[in-house]
Amino acid sequence: MRDLLSWNISLGRWHGVHVRLHVFFVLFAVVALHLATRAPGHPLLWVTLMGLGLLLASVLAHEFGHCLAAWRLGGGADQILIWPFGGLISASAPHEPYNELAIAVAGPFVNLAICLFIAPLLFFVFHQPLLPLLNPLAPPLGEDALLNWQTGLAWAFWINWLPALVNLLPAYPLDGGRVLRALLWATTRHSYRESAVLTARVAKLTALALWVAAWIVNDSEEYSFAALPLVLTGIFLFFGARQETDRLSEHESDEAMLGYDFSQGYTSLEKTLAPPRKQRPGPVKKWLADKRAARLLRQQQLEADEERRVDEILARMHERGPHTLSEEDRALLDRVSARYRNRQRS
Repeated sequence: MRDLLSWNISLGRWHGVHVRLHVFFVLFAVVALHLATRAPGHPLLWVTLMGLGLLLASVLAHEFGHCLAAWRLGGGADQILIWPFGGLISASAPHEPYNELAIAVAGPFVNLAICLFIAPLLFFVFHQPLLPLLNPLAPPLGEDALLNWQTGLAWAFWINWLPALVNLLPAYPLDGGRVLRALLWATTRHSYRESAVLTARVAKLTALALWVAAWIVNDSEEYSFAALPLVLTGIFLFFGARQETDRLSEHESDEAMLGYDFSQGYTSLEKTLAPPRKQRPGPVKKWLADKRAARLLRQQQLEADEERRVDEILARMHERGPHTLSEEDRALLDRVSARYRNRQRS
């Protein structure tokens, strides 16, 4: 089965991070623009174009917040994938609970910082009340909405407030799920795996709560349109929790195999670990395994490319001096150096 996450368009490398745009985001944009053109006499088309641009910028700011936190903690970031549910990032740092917590909160923190910057402008310059903008089910679009600075700032506030609020949900793969896992791991006696299992259970309960909320708002004339997004978000979170549980189960199987006592011979190992035919991995598990293998291969290719670039930078610095290094070169050297230190620790 093809990896759905490979259906993307490259937007180039930004500060050493490969940024990709998923085709589902493009389809989402096309559908949104098509619906906007069905309201003649109303500037929905231009407002929708502005909203899509602000959404793209908001997701990039959110994900680069994660990247910055990973870099500051001695880790690195591989790539960013932008899709309709927000963004996915491949970032790493030393495997510690507070490092995971810091990386998880960095993204929503950037969105909240943007909201705090915009709020005084809306309130004091345009005299617009802020309380209606805090409603995640009510985008700032009235019947007489015009494409002006006030409309742009209101949309920028709402589009940054919405992902910050949604990411507080304690569910995978949202930042709130990673925050809950890190807090359980750091403040209780639970191991990392136990904390992840508990967070997956909370994520499923969160998905159930979203479905109940969808059933409630479906009977509301004002927010009936929000029922479908709530149901889809609940499905997304439920299967995200299922995927995390499957990942933990497979890691547990790997650990059991690595810790096996071979003193009884390989025959007993085959009897113990060889599953019956009816327990062969299904297509979903095979897809997840293929996806992990593809991600690992991409990570290895990226590291090999960065190490080659480091050799070129060191050669150039030897010939021309350290003053020729750019900010991107220094960031690359710091990132590869941190990776070597992590390898030595493990």
